[in-house]
Amino acid sequence: MTAAGQVLTSTRNPRVQAARGLRRARERRAQGRHLVEGPRAVAEALAAGVVEELFVLEGAPIPDADVPVRRVADHVLEHLADATTPQGIVAVARTVPGYLDDIGEGVVVVLDRVADPGNAGTILRTADALGVAAVVLTSGSVDPFAPKTVRAAVGSTYHLPVVTDVTLAEVVAHARATQRRVVGLDAAGAEGLEALSAGAAPVCLVLGNEAHGLDPDSAALLDTTVAIALHPRAESLNVAAAAAIAIHAATQR
Repeated sequence: MTAAGQVLTSTRNPRVQAARGLRRARERRAQGRHLVEGPRAVAEALAAGVVEELFVLEGAPIPDADVPVRRVADHVLEHLADATTPQGIVAVARTVPGYLDDIGEGVVVVLDRVADPGNAGTILRTADALGVAAVVLTSGSVDPFAPKTVRAAVGSTYHLPVVTDVTLAEVVAHARATQRRVVGLDAAGAEGLEALSAGAAPVCLVLGNEAHGLDPDSAALLDTTVAIALHPRAESLNVAAAAAIAIHAATQR
């Protein structure tokens, strides 16, 4: 912890600069660390044992944690945080990589080239809430440890395996080796959502890119595709909203 009464007021402080660097993907990968913002997400990261350092706004409550704590002035916290309106606390956390072999029984959600961090974080939060076994992000997808993704997940990042940097072909091979059906969500799906809960095998649910949906090469690897029946006046759903509907259907076995 900083010395009693000491408050960091310079954005050039070496610890502040090192932490701010984690807003960049290159630094996150090089250091194996990421930023966590806000009391709730930080509390979940602390519970998971991955927090290495805390930056707490002057006058804000300090969590009970055996890690270095640095009191900072308001403008320093704004310099650190990615959010437009910081919530009083930013943590530096160790990134724990997930692997396909870490995945237990149950539904697996795969984000195949999903690009928006807010969507990815929201899907992570939904998957956690509905008891999904793991979330996998294929190569070319958004970084699940980017500040906005972690913020949107509100702590769910630390509740289940988050697997990255794998190809869809590798995911499909693992799914079949673990007796999962590989089903893609697509506007022109061959079946309805009821197919997600049919049969004895759990589902590996694949969600495509926000703008382009499932890539044709990706779709060719799947066992089938399903569609959400929309009202005629609706053109489409945001991928995070569609994911919530499909994940709920898949977990009702």
